[in-house]
Amino acid sequence: MKKVLSKILPAVLCLVIVLSLAACGGGSGDALKGTWTCDDADYGTVTFTFDGKGDKCTFENDFYSGEGTYAITDEQVTLTGVWDEPKVYDFTAGDKVLYFMATDGLSPDYSLNKK
Repeated sequence: MKKVLSKILPAVLCLVIVLSLAACGGGSGDALKGTWTCDDADYGTVTFTFDGKGDKCTFENDFYSGEGTYAITDEQVTLTGVWDEPKVYDFTAGDKVLYFMATDGLSPDYSLNKK
């Protein structure tokens, strides 16, 4: 009995440790999750909203609104379905500020604040 217990106990303890670490790890999450706004001289109030799952996003300004999906790869986000063509932005996200830098040379850059 002692021999069996000495083999099973370490395996059970390892399993408990692995499961505990997995539960606490949870990853870094979606840096874009939430609603972000800024006031733009050309477009008025600009609002981006991201669901935090990479599924749904919306864009709105004083002249246009659209919704679509988004995908994050490293420090870039691709917005699809919001406009006629997908747009790719380099981004830097903090707790309260999100910077979008357009990669196409045509779209505006944004400095957004978390709402």
